[in-house]
Amino acid sequence: MAPLPHPLPADWNERWPRLAGAVGVEPSEPLVLGLSGGADSVLLLHWLCASQPRPAVLAVHVDHGLRGAESDADREFCAQLCRDNGVRFRARRIELAAGANLEARAREARYAVLAEEAARHRVRVLLTGHHSDDGLETLLLRWVRGSTLAGLHGPAERSRLGRLLLVRPLIGMRRAEIRTLLREAGLSWRDDSSNRDLRHTRNRVREEFLPALEQLGGAQALESLRKFAGAVEHLEQDLSRRTADLAWRPLSATRATRRAATSSLGGSLRRAMLARLPSALQRRTLWRLLVEGTARAPSRRLLGKVLDDLGQGRCARHALSGGWTLCLRARSLELHPPLEALGPPPHAAVQSPWLPFAEFATRAPSERRTPPGWIARLAAPEQGFVLPVPGSVTLSDGRRVVAAWVESGTARPIPRDARTVELELPWAVESLRVRWPRARDRFHPLGAPGSRALRRFLSDAGVPRGERRLVPLVFHGSDLLWVAGLRPAHPYRVQHAAPRRLRLELHDTSTRPHDPRARSYPQRDAATRQAELPFEPLAP
Repeated sequence: MAPLPHPLPADWNERWPRLAGAVGVEPSEPLVLGLSGGADSVLLLHWLCASQPRPAVLAVHVDHGLRGAESDADREFCAQLCRDNGVRFRARRIELAAGANLEARAREARYAVLAEEAARHRVRVLLTGHHSDDGLETLLLRWVRGSTLAGLHGPAERSRLGRLLLVRPLIGMRRAEIRTLLREAGLSWRDDSSNRDLRHTRNRVREEFLPALEQLGGAQALESLRKFAGAVEHLEQDLSRRTADLAWRPLSATRATRRAATSSLGGSLRRAMLARLPSALQRRTLWRLLVEGTARAPSRRLLGKVLDDLGQGRCARHALSGGWTLCLRARSLELHPPLEALGPPPHAAVQSPWLPFAEFATRAPSERRTPPGWIARLAAPEQGFVLPVPGSVTLSDGRRVVAAWVESGTARPIPRDARTVELELPWAVESLRVRWPRARDRFHPLGAPGSRALRRFLSDAGVPRGERRLVPLVFHGSDLLWVAGLRPAHPYRVQHAAPRRLRLELHDTSTRPHDPRARSYPQRDAATRQAELPFEPLAP
């Protein structure tokens, strides 16, 4: 595996899970990627390789046989890229006869090949690297068609191609943003010389439409238009540099409410990062963020309301299509998914042992579906689930709470992970209760001077209002010992030399073991991980 010239950005491992969740695809689901070698598909490949969990990917390069040696060089570039990243690669060549509608026929043939490869390997999801525009020519095309500069009218983010789910995850990003991210990471791509082919409409805009304007309005009119085009190009480059790094960050409290597969849904963004931008750039960036987060384009009216609240410094909640919610808090914007999207994982699909790739055989694709009534079942049983000590209990959303006694010792530190705590109990405990929050619950958090309403604690901890019912609570009798994934109770902190401690752990049963063949991408350093801990270490 060839070494990278620069360390890749730490947040690249979060990009694909977030995009996948927004379009209803499990982040670990096997995929077919249309890999042309252009900047868009190259960036998408690197995001897939950096993802945790990393999906099994089959990259398919379609050679139309129209550019001779250049086509061969594109194919070899893609093959080497896949070898360097441990990605399965398939090259297909198709022959197209010269004639009318070459661009449309090439597109049809390309999709037919990609769909054939997906069907052959029983993969239901096809990814392509389409982005929102292609520079100045796209701006002119929109102008001719009556669109505004800010209007992004392109292919849908999610559509059907027969039984195949066609996903275009980068549709909310502009070409310059994609290239900026690749340049900053020291990564290369291929440029297609067919962009100068006059059989393509976009190229005729450049080569035929502009000369016609010169003939109509004279050299001065054309020069003025070119100055305007240069200004727009510089503006686009500047906008791209200023917004390429704006992306949703994981919500702070998802460890308490979600499985790993849904932890990237929604996200948080510092309000100041958006508020400091000029108003036109705010609209452009907010549109892209909402499309990336929800896979749905917001209306012009909604964008106006959000930007007005942002400009006036107001805190507000905005209902988005598909059940999503955008919350404007004092210091952040938070995008919350619908509760239905956080349901248990789908039932295991029948495996296909004949598949040639082991990764695909062990992770057969399945339709994303939410079992009906899982939300209603959260309230049952009324008294909660019995948690034997030692032992475990599986909750109705698929997660598991484990309890065990561990021997005390000064040499063994007390765990500080959000999903693992150790407590000191003055009695012998044989069983506990695990249930979901209720209206009158109270909690005395570690380090706090006294108890408070649990709903107030969950609010201060950053748990979205709609997800607070998903936080497991561990009780002994009427005493709340642990708000799982957030904080233990202060009265039961370890403070004496007790012979043993009660260890409680929250597990995600859907998490898959790490694939040792996957490429190792840079992870957050220890200082960053330390800063994410939800509470200070328990004092012995």
